[in-house]
Amino acid sequence: MTLPHTTASYTTWAPFVARLIIGAAFVFAATMKIPGSESFAMEVGMTAAAGVPFAYLAVILAGILEAGAGLAIIFGYHTRIAAFLLVLFVALVTVLFHWNFSDMMTIGAFITHLEIIAGLLYISVYGAKSVAVKRD
Repeated sequence: MTLPHTTASYTTWAPFVARLIIGAAFVFAATMKIPGSESFAMEVGMTAAAGVPFAYLAVILAGILEAGAGLAIIFGYHTRIAAFLLVLFVALVTVLFHWNFSDMMTIGAFITHLEIIAGLLYISVYGAKSVAVKRD
């Protein structure tokens, strides 16, 4: 009996579906950082409240990174580099915004960020695998 996870179609498409889900989450997050939008003002306010200098510029740069690296992961273009950059970014965001462990919501966000970092680390090591513009 052949198990589903050992079939050729699964090993071809599962890595792509995983990249699509992770990349789409970052692309969606980038849409919240479009200058002039209500969500952008909220992002800048939260970033400034966390003590990040030049919050306006930081949010714009974060949006560019999330959009660019998210699309790179989806399309499989320099996937390892994109995933590694997002690991650094998510780790920084986790340290800056999710350090209040007396709040259960913060603990949940902290754990979620660790899970995202784990997935990105996996992608940064193994690359796109299949269905990619430029396999690395």
